Amino acid sequence: MTRGLGLLDAMIALTILSFGLLALTGLQSRTIARGTEAQSRLLASQFNDELLSRVLVDVANAHCYTLPQVGNCTSPGALASTNAWATTVAAALPPPVSISSTLDAATGQLSVLITWTTHARDGGSTDGDITRHQLAVTDARP
Repeated sequence: MTRGLGLLDAMIALTILSFGLLALTGLQSRTIARGTEAQSRLLASQFNDELLSRVLVDVANAHCYTLPQVGNCTSPGALASTNAWATTVAAALPPPVSISSTLDAATGQLSVLITWTTHARDGGSTDGDITRHQLAVTDARP
């Protein structure tokens, strides 16, 4: 009876080790997913700041930095800059990406909203697509 006891102990230890390694694998995958989500949020924040900075440098053409384009923009450079910025944002964030930029003529505030979708896999109730939003606002009065 004692001859098989060592083998049984080894099998129990191997089973415990296997469950521990599975738990570590799950933890690592959640850590990677959260790191990717943090990177997307950081990128969206940087892109918002970039467009708002462009507007603050070119306040006279603030209406040219709206997306979708509203009104008659007389600055081809500002319009091209805005479109290039939107293309860069759409390529950098997980699709689908939605971008809107609105200028409130009464208050002079420019609002930039970037929306993208991430897929969460936590193995729980949060599985599925999650829509993320990043909003930035600045005063664009001359």
